[in-house]
Amino acid sequence: MDEYVGITRIKALKISLLAVSTIVVVEFISGFLLNSLALISDAMHALFDAFTTFILLIIARISLKPADEDHSYGHGKYEAIGGFIGGIILLGVALTIGFKALERAMLGIKPLEPGVIGFGAVLYAFFIHLLRIFILNPKRFRESYIIKADFTHAFFDLSSTTIAFIGLILVNYNLKISDAIAGMVLSALLSFASLRLIWSTVLDLSDTVPKSIYREIFLTILKDSGITEVKSLKMRKTASKYFIEAVVTLRNGLTFEKAHEVSMKIEESIRKILREAEVTIHMEPKDSGNLVSKIRGIALEHDEVLGVHGVKAICTDRGVNVSLHVEFNPETPLEEAHKTAESIEEKIREHIGKVATVTVHIEPSIDKVFDGEHVEEDLKLVETVREIILKHPEVRGINRIVAFTYMGRKHINISCSLNSDLKLNEAHNIITRIERDIGRRIHNSEVTIHSEPV
Repeated sequence: MDEYVGITRIKALKISLLAVSTIVVVEFISGFLLNSLALISDAMHALFDAFTTFILLIIARISLKPADEDHSYGHGKYEAIGGFIGGIILLGVALTIGFKALERAMLGIKPLEPGVIGFGAVLYAFFIHLLRIFILNPKRFRESYIIKADFTHAFFDLSSTTIAFIGLILVNYNLKISDAIAGMVLSALLSFASLRLIWSTVLDLSDTVPKSIYREIFLTILKDSGITEVKSLKMRKTASKYFIEAVVTLRNGLTFEKAHEVSMKIEESIRKILREAEVTIHMEPKDSGNLVSKIRGIALEHDEVLGVHGVKAICTDRGVNVSLHVEFNPETPLEEAHKTAESIEEKIREHIGKVATVTVHIEPSIDKVFDGEHVEEDLKLVETVREIILKHPEVRGINRIVAFTYMGRKHINISCSLNSDLKLNEAHNIITRIERDIGRRIHNSEVTIHSEPV
């Protein structure tokens, strides 16, 4: 298919080159005989287009070559080099035409009556440009920037020929200066076209990608529910083809098969935006341990924070749901602690990719040696706790119960024995049930249970 398309492009460019070359001959001879700057200007423009088409023809042949050791991204940059050279030449032609037109207007040099020769040359050029537009219609080809470039030139040629034709009509009505005005208008149009061409090729050669396209691709990748973070995105453009390399972090729990589906889905979404794109997606698993450490580190960066615990990061389709407990000095005003919590949330969203929610629980820190004047032992509370524990037959023995009250909060430390043949998760479930029962019976309490095998 590629070979067939390549041959078709070359044939179209050959026909376009032959057609525009005949315009150069006809308009140069007619302009010289009639001393018409409008005709000579249009012939110069046609000559430039013939040169441009010739360059595009060579580039079309080169660009069909596959990537090799010297050109791992292919040979598409030759198109930009050819376009840059053509743009420089076009700018020189435009400035020459402009100076000539200005000189003719200042010196009052008048062209001859156009007559049949002048109008015949312009009409011939007009119909030839229509033929080129028909042959180079981009809809006839698969996405091809080379064909689009020559099609654009043909359409611009048609416009410049129309201006030249209007200039000849005005000369025929004895408005002699219209020939110089037509030349200056063509010079301005040519200058604009050349500068635009030069600028676009400079951007291409410097691997500049429009920010809007970069942002659209970035958001397209991040939009996938299987992706939690885009660690890096690199893009470069060679001719009409984009090369895209992305490093992304996968959501936890994805199988290898599912990860492959995510990669294929992202590539398909990108190609809907950029048809000719070669996409490479490098996927890395999400390291939950590192994520928890990163969240804890963000919180501890604040001087007001005395401790962090209970950090959780739950990954869903909407993103990462973060929750953490942050400890402050018990004397800290609530408003000050709240401002610090908001700062923590903001920094978590800034440094952790695709965060759905952040919940910061603020609490007073008790990680210190308690002052005996403020600690009250509660023997009655010890007996209540003992009654609750004995209701759990899995407990083989109660080794120690310590209960005291500090700043209105009840702290209960327990040491008990369980069967040694229990698995760790089974022992943990028993301890959790005991903690829950104590919490239901004794409000505003904090329970710590140590279990021993027996």
